[in-house]
Amino acid sequence: MITQEKYRSKAKKLLAEGSVKMVIGYSPGSTPDRRRPVFIRSFDEADQLVLDSNCIANLSGYLVSEGLLSDEKHVAIFLRPDGIRSINILAAESQLNVDQIIIFGFDTNGNEVRALTGEHAGEFSEFIGSIKEHPPEKSRDPLLYQIEQMNPQERFAFWKDEFSRCIKCYACRQACPMCYCRRCIVDSNQPQWINTSSHTLGNFEWNVVRAFHLAGRCVGCGNCDRACPVNIPLRLINSRMAEEVLDSFDHFAGLNPAQEPVLASFKKDDSETFIL
Repeated sequence: MITQEKYRSKAKKLLAEGSVKMVIGYSPGSTPDRRRPVFIRSFDEADQLVLDSNCIANLSGYLVSEGLLSDEKHVAIFLRPDGIRSINILAAESQLNVDQIIIFGFDTNGNEVRALTGEHAGEFSEFIGSIKEHPPEKSRDPLLYQIEQMNPQERFAFWKDEFSRCIKCYACRQACPMCYCRRCIVDSNQPQWINTSSHTLGNFEWNVVRAFHLAGRCVGCGNCDRACPVNIPLRLINSRMAEEVLDSFDHFAGLNPAQEPVLASFKKDDSETFIL
């Protein structure tokens, strides 16, 4: 709990000084093992903040809420490594100014929580680079390995069965920090790019198109998985896309705020094996 008290004290200090207008963090949830986002605006409210191994949601998506950073005032936010990577991607895509964001970085290992050294996004680049070079043990889902052992017909049947449960609630979109478009492609009906009906074709179109939009951008935070009311393992298809991008372009999403988006940049030594 030392890390929690350290960050609570820091939050109170920043709010009391007027250095930040808000602290985005975690508070107790509906059950003992759940945590929910909390938006602290005053010194007295800071005691609501909790920080433990149950704080797993990636909160970075709240930073692109319309108008939050438009007044150029600072906001502090609790972020795990995946959340810091999200900040870097959003900055690279010109969605926010990292200079306005003060990061309370932390990481979890079992029940242990440790503070990360740094306060601004660029200060964590070396730490994030070490994750790229030395991924945590068991970071790869065993189910993903099983899917890769299937032949194309079996994989198609697997995803057809999974996507058949999709009810087109778009909770995955709402929870994902990378889905910041004011109007999603699925909401466009003139022309209609994606069938909105909850049936095989419409479900495939939506989930596959979203996976392509996240290629080279997904940080593996798992927000989509946790938000899905029918428990579709969305993280698996996104993880596989991330591996493809890393293997093909040596691109690990969210290394730093200046990193160019992989599908919006070109290098002379890029692999061109896709050209027949």
